[in-house]
Amino acid sequence: MRRPQLLREAGAARLGLTLLVLVALAAGIVASALYTQVQGFLGTPPSDQHEERVVTIPRGSGPVAVSTLLAGEGVVTDASHFALFLRYRKAAAQLRAGRFRFWTDQLPGEVLDVLLEAQEVTYPVTLPEGLRIEEMGERIAAAGFGSAQRYVQLARDAEFIKGLDLPVSSPPPTLEGVLIPNTYAMPAGSDERAVLMAQVRRCQEIWDERRRARASELEMSPYEVMTLASIVEKETGRADERPHIASVFHNRLRKGMRLESDPTIIYGLDDYNGDIRRRDIRKPHPWNTYVIRGLPPTPIAGAGVAAIDAVLWPLQTEDLFFVSRNDGSHHFSKTYAEHARMVNRYQRRR
Repeated sequence: MRRPQLLREAGAARLGLTLLVLVALAAGIVASALYTQVQGFLGTPPSDQHEERVVTIPRGSGPVAVSTLLAGEGVVTDASHFALFLRYRKAAAQLRAGRFRFWTDQLPGEVLDVLLEAQEVTYPVTLPEGLRIEEMGERIAAAGFGSAQRYVQLARDAEFIKGLDLPVSSPPPTLEGVLIPNTYAMPAGSDERAVLMAQVRRCQEIWDERRRARASELEMSPYEVMTLASIVEKETGRADERPHIASVFHNRLRKGMRLESDPTIIYGLDDYNGDIRRRDIRKPHPWNTYVIRGLPPTPIAGAGVAAIDAVLWPLQTEDLFFVSRNDGSHHFSKTYAEHARMVNRYQRRR
């Protein structure tokens, strides 16, 4: 009786071992197939064509939603596989909302790098030097970042201005002259407030310790520097002349002379048609430096960094006058007699 029982037990053991071997083989085959599939997914781009895809990831999107979006745009080959890949890489919590640029020949790992590290797709708005708030608003509206009217309203809103961290001792009446000209790269969907805040941040950046210290040496506040820089900006379009123009204005201020700058007349006129008339020169308003002494109460335009630096580090001269030569350049004079001769040569004869 004992021998048959031992044989049965031995047969059962062999069968069990055989089943284990078969299960192990099957698991190995499945694992090998899965490994091959995973490697194929990770090592194969959706296309061999280098085609751009700009995809907007909504706020709050998880791995499945993001993967579905990317698969729908042809950025990844399989949404389910990419969602699993995101979870395996523990990237779910790091996914960002925004508008990102992908390419159809990227591998999943490269797509993940874009999702986690790449800058958002941005759109430029260029604000040249010398523009007034209203002119900046028109360009911002044309670039698709809201309305010109709303931009101007915010730039003149006392409560809005009060909440800004500006490099000035007290909130200015408007943001004229504080909004630094530049080319700003704005994310899609940006509005007027977003552009204004980008300009304010630029103003904060340029007023570093070096420029603040230099303004203090000149016994000027940053706001006064920006006010004078706006006049320099409007007086010349030539970069090489800005420090010389600034020198003339500094010299006149030191001597208690009026600045007598034509652009300051224009700023306060409601009916300016391209010509400054004699009555305009005599017309009293807060910005008319033919009437007032010292600086006007606010800047008259957005001055660029070069104009600000020209005011901070002007050319060292004794010149007190300048007149346009009608070719974009100016003649500078130390005396009124010489200046009068140059006015006669370049302006009256014309």
